[in-house]
Amino acid sequence: RRPISPHIDQVAREGVLFRNAVSPVPLTLPAHSSMLTGTNPPYHGVHHNVDYRLGAFNVTLAELLKKKGFATGAVIGAFVLNSKFGLDQGFDTYHDRFDEALNTNDITERRGEEVSRYGLQWLAEHHSEPFFLFLHYYDPHDGYDPPEPFKPTSSADVASRYAAEIAYTDACIGQVINQLKSLGIYDSTLIIITSDHGEALGGHSEKTHGYFIYNETVKVPLVIKLAGQHPPREIDDLVGIIDIVPTICHLIGIEAPPPVGGTNLSPYLTGNGSREAERHYYCESQFPTVINCNPLLGVLADRWKYIQPPRPELYDLVADPEESNNLAPT
Repeated sequence: RRPISPHIDQVAREGVLFRNAVSPVPLTLPAHSSMLTGTNPPYHGVHHNVDYRLGAFNVTLAELLKKKGFATGAVIGAFVLNSKFGLDQGFDTYHDRFDEALNTNDITERRGEEVSRYGLQWLAEHHSEPFFLFLHYYDPHDGYDPPEPFKPTSSADVASRYAAEIAYTDACIGQVINQLKSLGIYDSTLIIITSDHGEALGGHSEKTHGYFIYNETVKVPLVIKLAGQHPPREIDDLVGIIDIVPTICHLIGIEAPPPVGGTNLSPYLTGNGSREAERHYYCESQFPTVINCNPLLGVLADRWKYIQPPRPELYDLVADPEESNNLAPT
């Protein structure tokens, strides 16, 4: 509710804002593996940030677009997406070496300004050809400590520090938006803004993310702005980040690989229709197994969410969006 993301908000006002988008897993590497392959973790095989690598049998969005003649580039904001973990498949450029590295909770990252700076350089070199640029910002992540002038006071609560990181990241994204406009390609570029997971900020007694699969951490932003002029829309139907790959494939006229589990969202974008049937989305957390606890598996629909731990949980998301009243026993 805070006015902290004016640049993202402006893109949302010009495109389609999906108010009910979900990630299949609240961890960075597996969620990005799903985002860039259109498949769920049981297929692509990445369940955690540690001791996993995206296998070469997977087909990434970058590989699909490269075959179509696109220049493909990525600038990565944290070591957790380093090329050694396999997400570089199909990218001509995969910039994952940091000029100014920060260490946050044992994860090496760089600030969004550096991500944007290399993104702007890449755009300057490739804007005159078909291109796919993937920019990964890690700043709104545990250890919330943005630079000046976004840095809050030392007495600020966690939510305020988190909001300040979002405000800083929004400013960095604004640099990219301005570059697209100055190059004269903003209106002809498909822009997607999304995330791999949320932060619990104390919800369900979880400080950050990764362990539970409640909506605090599996619900994510999703904004899609088509090239050209289209009426803005807001969509409440349930969608997922696994829908990004099949949507892009449809928009540029190529077939999505058979393993893709997502659905083409283009009818929402053009206003020419809506989904044919209710969707169901998978989610998981294998993180508990690291400390010898049971994994969490879940399935979401528009109204219902089922979680399969040792004691099953069922929530009516319409009547109980906070997931506080477990209906499974009754």
